[in-house]
Amino acid sequence: MFKGTNLYGATLDREREWRTEWSQCNAVVADADPKWGTKFSWESYLTVATYLSSRAFPSTLLSRTPSLQSSSLTKPILLPGIDALNHGRGQPVSWVVSYPDINDDNTTLKAPSISLVLHAPAAPGQELLNNYGAKPNSELILGYGFSLPQNPDDTIVLKVGGVDGEKWEVGRSARGVNGLWNTILRLIQEDSGSSSEYEDKLDAASALTDMVHALLVRLPTEDNPRYVEMRPDVASMLHDYVGGQRDILLSVIEFAREQERFAVGTARAQGIEIVLED
Repeated sequence: MFKGTNLYGATLDREREWRTEWSQCNAVVADADPKWGTKFSWESYLTVATYLSSRAFPSTLLSRTPSLQSSSLTKPILLPGIDALNHGRGQPVSWVVSYPDINDDNTTLKAPSISLVLHAPAAPGQELLNNYGAKPNSELILGYGFSLPQNPDDTIVLKVGGVDGEKWEVGRSARGVNGLWNTILRLIQEDSGSSSEYEDKLDAASALTDMVHALLVRLPTEDNPRYVEMRPDVASMLHDYVGGQRDILLSVIEFAREQERFAVGTARAQGIEIVLED
């Protein structure tokens, strides 16, 4: 049901990675004990891998200056209890790490500890929420199994045919689209060899619009007969995710139209009247 979106391909990539890991681990386990290898099924590994991916924190949280930012040296760690809190976007929280004090005789005065401090007041019986950070629905769905309606942090990854390896992550209101636009405009200018700025911008706006429109028509729709067969929570995730993708793509089309209007204004200033067709 997610076919036609970035998340569909990301899901296949994740499964391929995990199946490779499972095969490697299974070979080691089976070498130690063939019976263990038989019981170390793909389903068992998938369950554990999901637990780890949805609940692990970066090891940078254990540093003296705790951080959720990962690096090449970061390892996944588990913090039982703290990982039970659900996500609350924008919730003010702090991570506090206390290290043991060491006496001159090398005796420890207290044990190390890590705390998640919630700064929002909570009434008795009210659920306590953590803040997973500014994550788009694609990451929330793939990593945690839930989505947020009208998620302000939603993004879509776009790329231009013929430009290898370069991708642009664009958010709502076409946030971050300038790099993509500049690349398309540069390719148009290199191809046309024209000195007309407004013509190149019109062509670039048209190319961007065509590209985005092709992505729009590929998005899944809720009139698919299989939609009613989905589990309600998965149907909700599909609705939230696709809605965010559509909103972003429409905002990129509006950005392209603004570039068209700017190009028309430039031409008019040169005494050239341009009429755009729908």
